Amino acid sequence: MNEKLKASVLQYFDRLREYGLHGEGDSVSVRTEGGMLFVDNSREVKFVKAGEAKGEAALHEGIYAQTDAAAVVHAHPDYVSAVAKAGVTIPAVIDDMAQIVGPTCRTVEGKEAAAKELKKRNSCLMKGDGAVTTGRTLNEAFTCMMVLQKAAICFVSASVLGGNVVINGLEARLMRFVYKKKYSKINTENNMEREGK
Repeated sequence: MNEKLKASVLQYFDRLREYGLHGEGDSVSVRTEGGMLFVDNSREVKFVKAGEAKGEAALHEGIYAQTDAAAVVHAHPDYVSAVAKAGVTIPAVIDDMAQIVGPTCRTVEGKEAAAKELKKRNSCLMKGDGAVTTGRTLNEAFTCMMVLQKAAICFVSASVLGGNVVINGLEARLMRFVYKKKYSKINTENNMEREGK
């Protein structure tokens, strides 16, 4: 087992707590040859062979089966969880969200629906079960969760005060395109090297 990659998986799991993005049922994984490295609240990083995932790891396996994601974060930050419980879609209310998350983050019900939703995007809210984010690296999936929480805070706070100003869908897609093609490309390569991939 790649010890550097194993350490990176645990490091990003611990960052959920460090950044206040944690809750019951959190998990982080990274795709590997023949399966994935997976960690949950036990803090024990395990290799899960493809086709043998159970419980929380099955969510990650389903996402890997339907996407080209290299990393998955399932977490329960407080504001994200509140929005997910309400079953609401978070629109792009801040430029960070438009660039890193995308124009919206929708709420879906169940593991299969989450895997299907993540075919087209890198995040979704799970009704009553936090959110799932994906990335080309552990850092990208973690950053997406961090930005999603920031957007949820802005969305909920502005809703209480009378409403949100949402970034136009076309502008949000353009911001995401420029981010993915220009800004994140070099960062992704550097993070892959640092994470041991």
